[in-house]
Amino acid sequence: MSTIIARISIWSNNPHLQSLLIQSSYNPSLQFSDYKKTSTNPYVLAIIQLNKDLGDISQRLISIYDHCRIKNQKLSVVIVHGETVDTEKNLYFTQLLDQLGGGSPVHRLVFVKDIYHESLLDSETWLESYILESLLTKKINISSKGENQLYPLSVRDFITGLQKILFLSSTSGKAFWMVGDSITDLDLAYLIKKNLEDSDEQYEIEATAANYLGSDLTSLGNQSRASLNWEPVGDFSMDLRRAIQRLDEDRSKLMTSLHHLDIASKQTNFFKLTKTREFLEKLLDRYKHKKGRLKAIENSSELIKKIFEYSLALVALVYLLVTVSFITFTSMSLINQEKSLNFARNADTSSSVKALTVSSTFAKIGESSYSFVSPVFSLLAPTFHEKNHNLFVFLHYSQSSLENLQQTVSLAEKIYESLGNPSININYNDASLALRSNLSQIYENINQIRLITEKGKLPAFLENKLEASPEFKNISLIEQQVTQILKSSELIPAFLVGDSPKNVVILFQNSNELRSTGGVVDYLLALVMEQGRVVSRNIYNASEIDNLLTTKISAPPLINLYTGLESWQTRDLNYNPDFSLTASNFSAVIEQSLKFKPDIILAVNESLMVSLLEEDKGILLNGQNITSEIFKVELPKTSPNPLYSQLIDHYLDKIFNHRLSLLSLGRVIAKQSLENQILFWSVDDNIEKTIVGQSFSGVIFPHVCNSAIPGSVSCLAETTYLNESNFALVPVGSDLKKKVTHTVTFAQDSVVHEYLIDYQFTKEFNNLNRDLNEIIQLYAPTASTLEEVGVNGKNVASNSIQRQQHGPLERFEIPISLKFNIDNHITIKFISPLTGIFRLPFAYSITEYRQPGVSPNNGNIDLVIKTPDSARAALITSPAVSLPGSFTYTYPPTTSSFGISFEPKHP
Repeated sequence: MSTIIARISIWSNNPHLQSLLIQSSYNPSLQFSDYKKTSTNPYVLAIIQLNKDLGDISQRLISIYDHCRIKNQKLSVVIVHGETVDTEKNLYFTQLLDQLGGGSPVHRLVFVKDIYHESLLDSETWLESYILESLLTKKINISSKGENQLYPLSVRDFITGLQKILFLSSTSGKAFWMVGDSITDLDLAYLIKKNLEDSDEQYEIEATAANYLGSDLTSLGNQSRASLNWEPVGDFSMDLRRAIQRLDEDRSKLMTSLHHLDIASKQTNFFKLTKTREFLEKLLDRYKHKKGRLKAIENSSELIKKIFEYSLALVALVYLLVTVSFITFTSMSLINQEKSLNFARNADTSSSVKALTVSSTFAKIGESSYSFVSPVFSLLAPTFHEKNHNLFVFLHYSQSSLENLQQTVSLAEKIYESLGNPSININYNDASLALRSNLSQIYENINQIRLITEKGKLPAFLENKLEASPEFKNISLIEQQVTQILKSSELIPAFLVGDSPKNVVILFQNSNELRSTGGVVDYLLALVMEQGRVVSRNIYNASEIDNLLTTKISAPPLINLYTGLESWQTRDLNYNPDFSLTASNFSAVIEQSLKFKPDIILAVNESLMVSLLEEDKGILLNGQNITSEIFKVELPKTSPNPLYSQLIDHYLDKIFNHRLSLLSLGRVIAKQSLENQILFWSVDDNIEKTIVGQSFSGVIFPHVCNSAIPGSVSCLAETTYLNESNFALVPVGSDLKKKVTHTVTFAQDSVVHEYLIDYQFTKEFNNLNRDLNEIIQLYAPTASTLEEVGVNGKNVASNSIQRQQHGPLERFEIPISLKFNIDNHITIKFISPLTGIFRLPFAYSITEYRQPGVSPNNGNIDLVIKTPDSARAALITSPAVSLPGSFTYTYPPTTSSFGISFEPKHP
């Protein structure tokens, strides 16, 4: 099969570089052409050279972006720097593109410095002009220290890296630095001098130019190389040597090189193809006119013509039949593939496998048929040919994904069916490994499918079909779910592998009374399993566990203050936000009360039941219809609520009797994991060490700098966590909305943090003669000092605040009281010291933990980072809103980090 040619429309404010790329033949799979608004090429490249005319550049870029969005084209914007890196322009174009992209960017942003063509004559970039001018004057002026950094990158290497950026689906909305290996301006001067002296020419080096202490681009370039799996291969010193030799042989090239004329476009073979087609069409017309004539052939010349005409008709007929075969069998392949997907969606794996086998057979016949006629289409209709080629690529990846999905479902069903069924013998270690391997392959295939199904790459009938498919509409969500199931599958051996029984405890929490790990503990499930078989299963409410305790546990001071109880109740036992410590407390209580030591403790909240009910679209329970909405209304009425316990029993029966669809269960687990609503602990230290970096471990520890920050820049990493618990015995739940703003300001020797929490009740709470008592637990960097805590303008007494050391973090426990039925405002200010004096350049990274039990649409945190007066931002790790003197970033509903790099303002 012929190679796909990626067609790229190009616009640049440097017409010489634009013409050079259009005429380049480095990569036969890339074909550049001039950008036009009417262009339908799937890729668009906009190159902005900063030392060229920048008039109306923003409007031009906005116009290109709008057209790309309308036509579903991928846009790559390349910023070509001159002698120095213009960080202000970097920031400006980054913010402009992020604003244009919104939530669904179509762009990739590429920063380039010191690009050159091997001949040094064609692209008119700064580096070429710098070298050519020195060759013309026999003199070069470098910095006084000779340490200004250059990063020569050949056009050939630039095109290779650009291909990676265009074709990888994970590059959308991201920025990359494409630079060559660094050399100093002094090194460049000596390279030129040595090559000229070889030909007996004199060359002077002056060191009077300015020294530029800009950012080291090597680290930024290395990060891009690693993420793209790209390495420049050009040898600048050899390219320079050959170029100087060519220029020395023909001095006229050197004299005219700084005043290039536009290069004429090369003539293609399309004209010849058109003429050939017109000739064939004329022959067919003549044949049609002679069709009715039946007289004898008079001479050999007419016989030859007649044979040719009939041969041509026969060839046309064969091509027609083969084309019909290609269309028919490919269509049948797509139809059977859709059937296979529908069967898989309905958990009918056997029928899905049969339909996929038929689809694969038809696809092979269709592809073989097309390979016979493809040379003609590739010449006469290249766009049509490219779309057909993409069609078979799509079939390959989608069929491969379905096959992996079938194998995954088959393996998962075997594991699922083995639960509670001792007659099924299975090696859980091997099955788990195979499961992860198939899921990884599905993830890779989905990435490729996302790339090939972009608008304009497939035949129109298939694009219309895909637009109506729920799977392709939600392909990003499916990709996230596959990732979460992949992470969850790592825990299968922890539950099912071992010679002795596994004691599993599941905490069912209720977030209507929000607590540190997700909500007040309503019920505990004690489950004993042996090789997948259920040995025992019991559900207890928190009071029943308390009644079984022989020794009471003293409650922490603030819990004692709010509950009035000296003993620590089981419903309040999840007080510590670090789940590894909370789980250890539960383990001790369970061992004393139920007389067995848990091997595994899971913590979930009522959102698990809500998701299961949504999957079932409601159930009939004890003669009553129970939907997710009914459950959400009933749950806050009492704690613990018997309906919660009944639903736990109901779904345990469905799972262990295999009456709950495995696909439904998988979707629920993926959703809960994605929203940070599941926590996991194991008594096995090896497992705990393995999962400590995963969000479901619930372990709180200091995080390192965001990986997008260059290693060459001094970076301060901080970790914070604002955790909230409701101890008012009033289930406010989602009726209390909150918005959190975390402001970070840099002082000379410290970092000042300030939280502002705005609460708003959306429902009236009547007949309450008390406040809403809460405990806020704040984790801050080591040696931090709490400066101020205020509630509705009144300070909280400092002697009521508890302080503890949590490893290298500080943990503050702050009691607060909110008023019902009014808007409440809390301010918390603390200072974390720096180990030295604040100096530029400087990078800052902050990681914020997300509390389980908080719904994704409530309690989002806005991070506001104030820019120091003497600094400006050089880099941000995620899109943020830029305002005068600050950047604002909204954290997603999961634990995540944000980083920013500052450098001195230039005078």
